[in-house]
Amino acid sequence: MEENKKATFLVHVTQCENAGWQGQVTWMDENITKNFRSVLELLKLMDGVLHEEGGSE
Repeated sequence: MEENKKATFLVHVTQCENAGWQGQVTWMDENITKNFRSVLELLKLMDGVLHEEGGSE
């Protein structure tokens, strides 16, 4: 498995409640936007894109 995968994301934080972020993340390479309700969810979305991107090669 390749370790140095790269992708470009645009993160738009719309709210900051209970020490967490809520907002939208856009994967710029494919122009796909998803909502997130926590920083953990944001990181999982971003990690999923990197794993998905590597699986298609």
